[in-house]
Formats: sequence, structure tokens, C-alpha cells
Amino acid sequence: MNNDSITSCNWPVEPATNDTLPGPDYYVKAVLFPIILAVNTVGNVLILVVLGTDRSKTSVHVYRISVAWFDLSVVWLELFNYLQLVLPDQFSGGTNLRNSINFYGAQTFWQNTSMQVSNWTLIVFGLERLYATIRPLQFRTARSIRRAIYLELVVVVLAVLYSLEYLISWYYALQHSPDLELQDLAAEAQYLTPGLLRWYNVQNEADVAIQIGNWIAIFTIDCCLLIVLHRHLKTRKTLFHAPGRAPAASRGSQGSGSALRLVIACSALYVFTMALPITCNILIIAKEPPHCSYYITTKTLDLLSGLGTMSLLVNYSAGIFLYCLTWKRFRERIKSWVRLWFPTVARRERRSSSEMTVMENISRSSVMDGTMDTVPPVLPAIVTSGQSPK
Repeated sequence: MNNDSITSCNWPVEPATNDTLPGPDYYVKAVLFPIILAVNTVGNVLILVVLGTDRSKTSVHVYRISVAWFDLSVVWLELFNYLQLVLPDQFSGGTNLRNSINFYGAQTFWQNTSMQVSNWTLIVFGLERLYATIRPLQFRTARSIRRAIYLELVVVVLAVLYSLEYLISWYYALQHSPDLELQDLAAEAQYLTPGLLRWYNVQNEADVAIQIGNWIAIFTIDCCLLIVLHRHLKTRKTLFHAPGRAPAASRGSQGSGSALRLVIACSALYVFTMALPITCNILIIAKEPPHCSYYITTKTLDLLSGLGTMSLLVNYSAGIFLYCLTWKRFRERIKSWVRLWFPTVARRERRSSSEMTVMENISRSSVMDGTMDTVPPVLPAIVTSGQSPK
């Protein structure tokens, strides 16, 4: 079905460009994506291995494992777009083009589903940490791994339903137009029914609305966690007047503290890295029909979209750095594996540790010698029964 009801904006005609020369957005994606893919793969695999082999599992592990798994899916599915960018001749026709067109709908559907699951899991995780910090006794009685699994299943189902339009619209248009060009969304919209076209337009606006809603929710949760954490630290300093005499924390409280620091760090990362992608999506919606409210050149928009895509992928790839920064047990596990896999590093670390111990002993002995030199000698006094020393 050819839909002729699609209007176009009367924007000024842009000057012709040389399509044989790649633009700045090409170099941004071609250079940064392999680095992001490598960091994402190594980091999330390490996170999954550490969490999977941890003996004492809680509901926190469910959220962490889910986020790491779907972060892997987001970045690896972007590899499909990257290959088309750097190897255009391989997808210009023939079997590769046909297979890529058939795969594009499923790829877009599951990538958007993975992003929403990761984002909404972070919101659920943050709300749980906020409740655990404000009402620790009530939370401990209600906490269970089963409840976390049920919540995560609800999040996955909601994300699948939300992204279903990508799957249905693409394959419906593909069925009615065998020559549909790859990723040509305008051509896709031309072959949709009026009902699917309305769904298509609502989905485009909902994407921006959901991104803004996620951003506001995560930013608000992060601020609340910081305020609550600040009050708890202030209360602790008030209760224990001597700063260096705080009681030793138990293993459970240390784990709760690391989870709180981790969710604060992940929320802050999301707030900073998602600002540019949200702005790009708003500009795209404003430029395209039916809004036609703001004009921006295609070259500038492509560059901002490229930077926004890389910033979005950084949000799903930098988790390993946040874990190392906020979780002490995670750092210890990584160090133990490094010593096991690289014996030379372990020997070098032991050597440096022994040298530091020797230097500390030498400095301590020198300080003791200097102290003994400044103390005057004490003569022994002979005390006899019934007599005072002279």
C-alpha cells in the first residue's frame, strides 16, 4: 500500500555534496566504535563472570547481571550498522543486501528492547537502593532474589511491548515493497497502512518522550540518593565524635554501601552520556514532518547524530570502570585473576610490596633511634627496705 498522505517540509535546498568523500560523522563512528566494542565486551564479560561466581547472591546480583547482559546486546547489535558504514560495497547488492534488509527489523527491535531493559532496570535498582537506605529494617525483611527476578521479567515484557512497533512496521513494509532500501525510514512509512502509520509517528515521538522521562527519573533518583547518603554520613559523624573511631562495618553493610555507590555512579554516567542523544532526537523530530518546526543542515545533524550514538554506546560500555571504582570486592577478584593469569605481574607486585615493607621498617627504626637519642638516660635507683633512694 503506497501512502500518499505523508507531507514534506519546505526547507531550503541544501547544496550538493561530494558523496564519495566521507564526512566527519564517518570518522567519529569508524574510529570510536571498535574501542567501545572492545571495552564493552571485556568489561561486561568480567562483570558477568564475577557476579556469576559470587557465592553470596542477593537481589542486587539479579539487577547487575541483567544490566551487563543487555549492555552487551546493545553494543554488539550496533556492529551491524558499523559494518555497513565501513564496508558499503559488501552491502550494495546481492545476497548480503537481501540478508541485511531481512535482519534489520529484528536488529532494531532487539537493540531498542535491550536499551529500555537496561534503562528501566537502572531505575528499579535505584528505587530499591533508595528504599533500602531510608528503611533498612523493612527492606531486609522484604528482600528476596525471587522478587527481583519477577520485577526483571516485568521490565523485559514491558520493553518488548514498547519496541514491538519496530518489528511489525518494518516487516509489513518489507512485505509490500520487496525493493525497500535498507534503513530508509521514509520509504518504510510510505508502505504502511493508516493505522500503522499513526503507530509509526506515535512511536517516534514516544522514543523522545521515554528518553526524557528516563533521564528525569534517573537524575531525580540520583539526587535523592546523594541527599540521603549525605545525611547518613552526617549523622554518623555526629554519633561518633572521634572521626577515626568509627565501628568496623560488617560484610553486609559493605555490600550495601558498594551497591549504593554503584547505582549513584551508573545514574551519573547515564545523565551525562544521554544528554547529547536526547538532544539529537529532539532535533530530528523537530525537523521532520509533521512538525517542521526547526531547521538544521543535514551535515550538522549527521555529525551530532554520530557523536550522540557514540555517547549512547559509552553509557552501556563503561560499567567496568564504575565497578572498579565503587566495589572493593570486585577489584580484589580482578587482582586475583591477574595474579593467576600473569605470574610476572604477581612477582613484581610481591617484590614491590616487600620493598615497601622494608622501607617502612627502616623509616620506623630511624624514627625510634632519633627518639631514643633525645631522651635523657635514667640511672637505676637502689632501693632497700625502709630506705629512700639517695
